[in-house]
Amino acid sequence: MSVGEPADAFATRAGAEPRNYLQGCVLLLLRERPAHGYELLERLKAFGLADGDSGNLYRRLRTLEEQGMVRSEWETSEAGPRRRMYHLTASGDARLRRWADSLAETRRLLDYYLGRHALIADSPARAAAASGPRT
Repeated sequence: MSVGEPADAFATRAGAEPRNYLQGCVLLLLRERPAHGYELLERLKAFGLADGDSGNLYRRLRTLEEQGMVRSEWETSEAGPRRRMYHLTASGDARLRRWADSLAETRRLLDYYLGRHALIADSPARAAAASGPRT
């Protein structure tokens, strides 16, 4: 953006995730199987998350536990120190299902938008025709 040029209200960074994306991903991963924090960090990489900010994940896990969506327990290990194992609760599972439904609706709306955009994006003549007659 050059000096004096207004900010683009639609500008987004590539790969911007939906609101509460980390929460939804954590709930999904715990739905698949209980896990400790380090394992969750590793598995979150596939979602484009966990770029080394373990503090953000642990704060989110603590919040999810306070909200009753996740429970944790200390697990002892012969190979190392104790670690906290996280499990999804029934409340967390219900939230996960609602979030997935919401994402599906958002995807439907985005597909509709992108389909309409594709019809006019590659043709300036089509774009002019779609906007109607000029007076």
